Amino acid sequence: MRFAVVVALSLVALASCESHVEDDLGLDAALRVSGARFVREPLPGSSEGPRVQSVSVSPVVPAGAAGRRCSGVVEASSTAVALGIEGDRGYWLVAASPPDVSAPGFPTFSAELSFARTLASGRRTFVARAVDGEGRFGPALARPLDVQGRRVPAGRFVVALTWEGRADLDLHVVDPNGVEIWKRNINSYEPPPPGSPPEPPGTPHRGGVLDFDANAQCIADGRQAENVVWTDPPPRGRYIVRVDAASLCGVPNAAWRVEAFVDGASVAGATGLATEADTTFPHDRGAGVLALEVDVP
Repeated sequence: MRFAVVVALSLVALASCESHVEDDLGLDAALRVSGARFVREPLPGSSEGPRVQSVSVSPVVPAGAAGRRCSGVVEASSTAVALGIEGDRGYWLVAASPPDVSAPGFPTFSAELSFARTLASGRRTFVARAVDGEGRFGPALARPLDVQGRRVPAGRFVVALTWEGRADLDLHVVDPNGVEIWKRNINSYEPPPPGSPPEPPGTPHRGGVLDFDANAQCIADGRQAENVVWTDPPPRGRYIVRVDAASLCGVPNAAWRVEAFVDGASVAGATGLATEADTTFPHDRGAGVLALEVDVP
């Protein structure tokens, strides 16, 4: 562990130099830090290293927010700072800078933070820990984060998919009647069977409707979100939700989140990671990995 951390610290210090080491970009992490080194493992339990004297970070962050500043001051023996969110896939190492006029005699740090679109609403904990040249971590300085999830469309029942990056993912929802809503069948309404009386003119064809096929054919549209929405009361029973990775569009993986809402209240949620293996299966009706099963009374 300590050897790996020392190596990572060395790489942070040499970030401006050309490197032949393939970096872990942390694309599936809840927190991302520009110009920092991602370490895919939990923060160590020991705390005999230097302390973080102060840290400044916004206490309220919308899911998907980017360009948020974080800065602080660390003890004199610090060479780097580890930044992370409790429960994330790893943490980030930021090189410490020389003292400045705001903190004479003490190293400082500054970083630009981005937060995943897939972060759910609620309270999270942001952690900063100083690290010295021998890879010893100091005690954590924690700050609460109030995450504001993205707005979902209004509806009596909504199934929402969000993901990270430019991958082409598809939402599939099967209603209690066995009707599958997806990009090639965007409305769960089914016409009356042959031989039925004709419908009166103007009969509304309401059902669960897919709002958009985002990033279709790897054409990035900035959405990274798809929703199936029932504006009227949905059929009672069990709904099956799947996520299909049509293509990763050149990225190594894509973190996703699915959440179900009844009258605006979240009733179920799940997260996952789409990999290249998920793209090798047929992308038709019934495709995708199982994300949720939701019972609507």
